[in-house]
Amino acid sequence: MKPHIRVLGIDDGPFTFDEERALFSGVLMRLPNYIEGASLSSVGVDGEDSAEKITEMVEGERWNGMLHAILIDGAALAGFNIVDIDALSDRTGVPAITVTSERPDMESIKQALKAHFKEWQGRYEMLERREIHEIGVPEGIVYISFSGTDLKGAKEIVRKSIIRGLTPEPIRVAHIIARAAKHNTEERDGTQA
Repeated sequence: MKPHIRVLGIDDGPFTFDEERALFSGVLMRLPNYIEGASLSSVGVDGEDSAEKITEMVEGERWNGMLHAILIDGAALAGFNIVDIDALSDRTGVPAITVTSERPDMESIKQALKAHFKEWQGRYEMLERREIHEIGVPEGIVYISFSGTDLKGAKEIVRKSIIRGLTPEPIRVAHIIARAAKHNTEERDGTQA
């Protein structure tokens, strides 16, 4: 794998469950830390449009031909808007990898889905079919799921993307941008407390 691959980091900003939509950011980075682009979009809170909206972002920014992978902070955006990484990888033609610093507690997730959704099974099955892999990085352990690549490739991409700590740099920057965009929107609209 080339040393300076391009990766898109995805993370959402703050939101409340009484909001219909939540902002998320995508940051295109040439690893390890050169930002080449950024974009904002939104997904439904507890919705089912995350893979579709990430795909639209990739296609809208014409990033498809440049990307080597899409890294997502965890398995879902905006609550339980679970990212179907199989569909995302198929639509974009690049690997999709979820990354988290804590091992997902599948039983707790199942109970939360049951409590919040009448038809919870589809969301749970989307998560359950993914194998979770633990990988060591310089400062600890992260947990990943992936589609569109093998374990060796996914590990290499994640390790190349972490500069310090446990969060891939494209995801870390995407989080900062999404948080700032949400704050600026609230300030402009006069809704900040």
